[in-house]
Amino acid sequence: MAEIVSIRVDWDRTALKLPMPYPFYTVHIEPSAEYPFGQKGKSLAAAWKQLDARRIADGMLIIDGDVAIEPIDLENMHHAIHHHDKMVVIAPARIYPKSTKRKTWTWAHWSEKGPSQTIETEDIFFFSFNFTYLPKKLIDQALKDGLETWTYPGVDERVSESARKAGIPVYVAENVHPKHLNFYNSL
Repeated sequence: MAEIVSIRVDWDRTALKLPMPYPFYTVHIEPSAEYPFGQKGKSLAAAWKQLDARRIADGMLIIDGDVAIEPIDLENMHHAIHHHDKMVVIAPARIYPKSTKRKTWTWAHWSEKGPSQTIETEDIFFFSFNFTYLPKKLIDQALKDGLETWTYPGVDERVSESARKAGIPVYVAENVHPKHLNFYNSL
């Protein structure tokens, strides 16, 4: 069984207040002087270090503050992680124009072809955190690549680049269904 540090990202103290059946640490990300570009990379790196994760954990499970899951989603995600703990494990999430400024919703992960409404499960080029597991090897690579200096909105993209650089594949947990709730005014 993989040892997992689970964190809930709380951007500017706006995360949904959801009861979690499993302990999640809250990582507060404050806006920087260049709002809205908060110190997301610095906060994630600090959380990993502060939780002493390098010695006790195989990786980190991240759930963004604007994402809701059901208990079965958490159970299925843990199952996927335990079977793919050396890979990035992502739960497919739909993201909406309110967040992306695109004309329609897209999946929060995609192949080199770019964003689409067709769910990709192989050769993932980009993934957004939403509800994602990062293995220790990837976090270590991202730290070497400069994670502590990366700011929103480029953190997810740069972590995806670090995964490709380290040769870490991405597994899509298709039986996990997070809800990215930043869709108001998008429907």
